[in-house]
Amino acid sequence: MNEKVRAVLNGIVDQFKSGNIPASVAFSQYPAPKNIPLHSWSFLNRTVCFFSGTMDARGFRQWQKANRKVKKGAKAIYILAPMFFKNEEEGEEALVLGCFKPVPVFRSEDTEGEPLDYEVVELPDLPLLELDEHWGI
Repeated sequence: MNEKVRAVLNGIVDQFKSGNIPASVAFSQYPAPKNIPLHSWSFLNRTVCFFSGTMDARGFRQWQKANRKVKKGAKAIYILAPMFFKNEEEGEEALVLGCFKPVPVFRSEDTEGEPLDYEVVELPDLPLLELDEHWGI
């Protein structure tokens, strides 16, 4: 088995042993914003991201498309991508799951640049907002 795949799977087993799994499972079930890649990921890959302390992770080029760059020295986390192969036996072309490969992704916390769509929240003009700011609320 590939060492990175083994590391991902061992990390999940460690979370079960430590008892941290319920919170991560709860977060992985929470619907992610539809405009981020994690929205369409498998339950396992979303759980891996939440174990790593993030709600958004993307590949290097995906961050570039979002006008962000990965900070120098940031370490990737690995998700598992299925690899399908054509099975041409008996005259049929069917895709068969062959294996999983590790894919490096980086947490949003390890990037810098343009604000992400879900980070920009405009507050309505509230009459007591200045008082709240003055009080430090």
